[in-house]
Amino acid sequence: MLTSILKRPYFIARHQELPLRGEREAFLKHLRDQGTSHAALRSICWQMLNVMDQLQLKRMRSISIEEIKEAAERWNTQQRSNPRARSYERSAVYFTYVAKKWLRFAGKLKQPTVARMRYADRVEDFALWMREEEGLSAHSICSYCWKATWFLRWFSDQSRSLAKIRVKDIDEFLIFKAAHGWSRRSVAVAAQALRVFFRHAERRGWCRRGISEGIESPRLYVYEGLPEGPEWSDVQRLLRDVVGESAYALRARAVLLLFIVYGLRSGEVSRLQLNDFDWRSEMFVVNHSKRGGAQRYPLQREVGEAILAYLRKARPQSSCRSLFLTLNPPYRPLSTAALWDITSRRIRRAGIRCRRHGPHSLRHACATHLLEQGASLKTIGDLLGHRDAASTGIYAKVHLKALRRVADIDLGGLL
Repeated sequence: MLTSILKRPYFIARHQELPLRGEREAFLKHLRDQGTSHAALRSICWQMLNVMDQLQLKRMRSISIEEIKEAAERWNTQQRSNPRARSYERSAVYFTYVAKKWLRFAGKLKQPTVARMRYADRVEDFALWMREEEGLSAHSICSYCWKATWFLRWFSDQSRSLAKIRVKDIDEFLIFKAAHGWSRRSVAVAAQALRVFFRHAERRGWCRRGISEGIESPRLYVYEGLPEGPEWSDVQRLLRDVVGESAYALRARAVLLLFIVYGLRSGEVSRLQLNDFDWRSEMFVVNHSKRGGAQRYPLQREVGEAILAYLRKARPQSSCRSLFLTLNPPYRPLSTAALWDITSRRIRRAGIRCRRHGPHSLRHACATHLLEQGASLKTIGDLLGHRDAASTGIYAKVHLKALRRVADIDLGGLL
């Protein structure tokens, strides 16, 4: 491994004679497999020698972040006094970066101890109950636990026992969050999660009975949460604006087409794997986020061509099997947040004016366009992966063009 990174025999011999050769080569091989450039590998290879010297590493041992920071400061001071050093402003930063990355890969980086929340055991019991007895999905369990944790952290600051909690305390928390940026819908969802938590807490005897029944949600209007997406003409303009042969443009076009043509959720696109695509039969498989399970879709020609262009010209060479990867090493699957950024940036750049700019707005545009073309709610629901027909029915309520056509009908002087 060292011979493929270093050129001069003297340098190769020096690196081979020093301790931890196997550990260093394993780390460098890992970085190379992730797509790290040759120049970066050579720089990291040399920096690891400095890490070994400053931390006095003769064999691998557990090292804390504080110890790394102290060693980085010593290295920075040494660089400042070295007349041959061309730049030392970021010496400590780069030293810390390499040391933490190497030790984390080797499993020897001591993570700082984080104080457990006062009611952490209650949240863990709550999660176990939801999973083992209620059979809730992992997404729902995470959401409910997250909202319960928000409240319990806020409540623990008051240094009061859970046994003495009052409905008034929960009301004060929800009012506080509403005043600091939470929408009515967010507050309502949190109230529902807290009702479930305190229903469980009452059964366990952690608090007195009646708390869950007293938790009230803010009023939500019937059409408050209805979807809203851009007009189909704006969607077409969005695709026309994604031009060029750069890796970013090719990846963005493939991502946007999956959102627009199939109305996929960001999590579903993020989970797509290379082996989900059957190019001979022109089909691909999507693992749905909410209803669960896999569904096969016919691969539309334009979408297939965009994905193939991305695979041939833009996707980095990596052992990772995810379809969409970051374009800079270390290569890793695109997260849902990264997909949101790609979509939002392109929508704003195209000058499209709509209330929301993420992938879900394109999902709504897809459903509304299909409805305008005469597709049935059953067909649209199957495409979007809806479990309940009522979930698809909301698009009919916001089909404003159809409503306007009804409003424009000439009643022939009937009124």
